[in-house]
Amino acid sequence: MAMKVLQDNTTKSMKCSIEWNSDTGYEVLHGPYRHVVDIQRQICSCRAWMLKGIPCPHAIAALHHRKLDLINYISHWYNRETYMKTYNYFIQPVMNLKMWPESQNIFVIPPPVRKMPGRPGKKRKKEQGETSKTGKLSKRGIEMSCSTCHNKGHNKRKCPLGAPTSGTNFTAGPSSRSAAGPSSRPPSGPAAPSLRPPSGPAAAPTSTQTVVPAAAPTSTQIAGPRATPNAPTERGRGRPKGSTEKVI
Repeated sequence: MAMKVLQDNTTKSMKCSIEWNSDTGYEVLHGPYRHVVDIQRQICSCRAWMLKGIPCPHAIAALHHRKLDLINYISHWYNRETYMKTYNYFIQPVMNLKMWPESQNIFVIPPPVRKMPGRPGKKRKKEQGETSKTGKLSKRGIEMSCSTCHNKGHNKRKCPLGAPTSGTNFTAGPSSRSAAGPSSRPPSGPAAPSLRPPSGPAAAPTSTQTVVPAAAPTSTQIAGPRATPNAPTERGRGRPKGSTEKVI
């Protein structure tokens, strides 16, 4: 794990520029920040070297300037001998938590939780140089495609064939009629006789027109004005249909 962190810090140190300050002191410029490195005391103003025990990118840039070996400046806690000494003794088992003896000291109660004003923050604070992640994926490196001609390298706004008209399905291919093949339109010829009666004054029926005689009125058709649908029918409850007698 220490070697992986050291390798990542070595890659980041390539973007640092250093200025010699004293025998073992350097001023390292990393982006908009300036850090002070002391190789002899193994400290850096970013405090990453003291916290992790692994040289930070600013310290690695200073060590490369002095042509020193990076392995010698890693903390001894990452050595194999230190790891083996840690597990040299057996860990003795302990009793259950309920069987532990009760302490005679004063029981410490945690402080009350006070709700702070404003909406509580749920997102963590990002580190220096960490990119922000949004809900929308980046389209960097994706080649655009045209939805009109289905070719790549442009979109439908810059399509050389133009936008298709509404109600038509455009497919990429030769646009000439010769390449499209024979037309599916029926051949031209004499027009079929129309059964629609001619407009204007009445004309004599031709051989292609059929005259239908008017049908005689049936017994169900009653001459005269139509009855109002909302007019009362003078029918009482329980009286048979068609009866003219009124129920008192």
